[in-house]
Amino acid sequence: MKKKSFVGGAIILMIAGFIVRILGFVYRIYLSNLIGAEGMGLFQLITPVYSLVILTLTSGISIAVSKMVAAEYAKNHMVNLRRITACALLLVVTSGVIISVFMYINMGVIVDTVLKDRRTYYSMLFLIPSIPVIAAASALKGYFYGIQRVVPTALSQIVEQVVRIGLVMAMAAYFVNIGLEYACALATVGMAVGEISNLLVLVIIYKFRNRKSKIPASREGYTGRRSIIKEMLAISIPVSFNRFVTSIMFTIEQILIPRSLLAGGLDYQQSMMEFGRLSGMAMPLLSFPSLVTSSLATTLVPAIAEAVSLKNYRTVNYRISKSIQLTFILGFIFTAIFYSYPYDISGMIYRKEKIGDILYLLSFTCIFMYLQQTLLGTLNGLGKQGISLRNSIIGNSVRIGFVYFCIPYYGIKGYVWGIIASSIIVCVLNMYTVIKTTGMSLDFRNWLMRPGLVCVFMVFTSKYVYSFFTIFNAGSTWTIALTLLGNIFVGLGLMVVVGALKKEEVIKLLGIKKRRKA
Repeated sequence: MKKKSFVGGAIILMIAGFIVRILGFVYRIYLSNLIGAEGMGLFQLITPVYSLVILTLTSGISIAVSKMVAAEYAKNHMVNLRRITACALLLVVTSGVIISVFMYINMGVIVDTVLKDRRTYYSMLFLIPSIPVIAAASALKGYFYGIQRVVPTALSQIVEQVVRIGLVMAMAAYFVNIGLEYACALATVGMAVGEISNLLVLVIIYKFRNRKSKIPASREGYTGRRSIIKEMLAISIPVSFNRFVTSIMFTIEQILIPRSLLAGGLDYQQSMMEFGRLSGMAMPLLSFPSLVTSSLATTLVPAIAEAVSLKNYRTVNYRISKSIQLTFILGFIFTAIFYSYPYDISGMIYRKEKIGDILYLLSFTCIFMYLQQTLLGTLNGLGKQGISLRNSIIGNSVRIGFVYFCIPYYGIKGYVWGIIASSIIVCVLNMYTVIKTTGMSLDFRNWLMRPGLVCVFMVFTSKYVYSFFTIFNAGSTWTIALTLLGNIFVGLGLMVVVGALKKEEVIKLLGIKKRRKA
């Protein structure tokens, strides 16, 4: 069976992620125009609870399945692949049902005491049935990541987003007329139905693949269910606990932001609007390019696990080093873009809301935000979940401190300073762990100096790139869109010119083999 490069798989996920995020932006623009900044702020109150439950439940199992399947696949122990997936499904679906029942019983406490806004009741109510569904999908995704076949997960993500957007757009007019809380509940319904469609696609492809492939007669490397579950729990519990702690801290942070804005002198409606502009509008824009690093982080876990199982440590270091290099390249390019065109980008996408100032401040966080994702995937692949948890707690504590002490005096600027400070701290700590574990050396020239030089050049030439595209008289929206694309291509081209990206390395990472002439 032909295997794909881990970067090749990441590129497939990146393309799917690009399609999903484009659809997501269309959806967010539609939703923000429909329910306004206050409605977006209300919807964002639910997000931390969603992250707390879903990420805690699914992240550990997904990573455990991908690591175990990758290791068994590399050793050609095919008999264990379905057994691992079946055990994972049993664990997460059972856990998902228990958590759903617990949340339903304690719904009043969650809405009134934790979120402190009764209007989130119906949104939380519609979220509950989707929990076991999302949990089951995470186990199947882990299987496909482990065998380095990412097309099924990519397809399921696209189907999920299409179903979500279609449902919300079809029913929006009715729900908006009833009230703001019902409009937010509709968004949650769309999310739940989208997740169900995601699972259905994965189940169909999984069943078709297993029916098509012949069951191997050899029982080489056969592992019992008890041993599989024991190993799965050993991998997944630290990851899930990591997610649980970081999600709790993220939830605290997101709940504190509107209250800190209130303490700074804004009324409740103004604070919710400001919170909606930050978390519901500016942050999704900034995180859009992270589809590259999140794809890398996802495929790194099984890629590292596979190389470690074969004791090929040179490959481990090479894959980690080049992933970090690609992350720095991405971070510097988009730092230059968000720094140079914050008002143009925000005006093109969110015409009614002015978020240019927030986007400008957030541009300084790009490099560290993207690097955190890549390093997290690396640490998970190396089995360093405990150290990753410690570093995440330190970073989140720093950010919560900035939220509590700085936002009342400096507004959103205080929060951005907290993001920058915490991201730098976490990246330094994670990088130290990676280097200490693998013995990998720092490549300052290709990681920092060359991409940084390109970033500075892009900032100084940004106005000339914009002026060039104005000569086509294509209208403001198209001019800005072409300018952004032009800057990306200029940045990538300059990365090749200065040597930060090399043709041979890209070919090797993508798994493309050169044909030799006889």
